[in-house]
Amino acid sequence: MFNLGKWYDPISERWIAPREPRPEGTPSHASENHVLELEKTIEVQRIWRALVDCCARD
Repeated sequence: MFNLGKWYDPISERWIAPREPRPEGTPSHASENHVLELEKTIEVQRIWRALVDCCARD
């Protein structure tokens, strides 16, 4: 895994700082991490679609 550092989200018009990595622990953390990864994937897809839609208008 790599850290991209802060990045700018043009949709929300704010800077996004990555969350601090949590130490792996109990199995409940595994399901929590799965939910976080799913949320990240959904957010990335939302931003990607917004960028594609924006570029397609030109």
